[in-house]
Amino acid sequence: MSEKEKKGLYKRLVILLMCLIIIIRILTLVLSKYESESNSNANVDIAFYLLKEDYKQMTLNLASLFPQNDAYVFKFSIGNEEGDKVAETDLEYNLTLRATTNLPLTYELYMNQEYDASDATSIIVDNSVNIDDDGTYFRTMTTDTITLKYTEPKTNQYQLVIHFPANYNTTNYQDIIEALEITVDSKQII
Repeated sequence: MSEKEKKGLYKRLVILLMCLIIIIRILTLVLSKYESESNSNANVDIAFYLLKEDYKQMTLNLASLFPQNDAYVFKFSIGNEEGDKVAETDLEYNLTLRATTNLPLTYELYMNQEYDASDATSIIVDNSVNIDDDGTYFRTMTTDTITLKYTEPKTNQYQLVIHFPANYNTTNYQDIIEALEITVDSKQII
């Protein structure tokens, strides 16, 4: 193969490679439009059993949230009984929800009522955004202190309702994960 033929082959390979790169780039731009549909009511059945003074925590990675007009509902319960065991003293607990602020979500929390009932009222009394020592922003939501009497075995049913409106259906929110931490801090009443 002569030097002239090698240069011609090299030029064709470079042109072919450039065309291939341009085609791949055009395809990724065309196919990268963000659109998603989802019909889901995720039921996360978490049960916290308070039988003694205790501190319990559960973290949920909300990776499958997509903008939609329907609310996402997560269910959990907190009670002073587990099977045939009942707390031996009165207990009170504080419920704290702590979420990252990666997505424009709104939260509501309902106790012993359906969130879509006409008289339903969210029990979140404090909803604030704070910054931690590392410079990360977190939304902290708390409820009033709740008391469970040892003479009355009881389980409170909660519905955490998360709204991610459909108008946020843009590429800005693609592949962003939100995390939520539920903390139950209980103590005995003496």
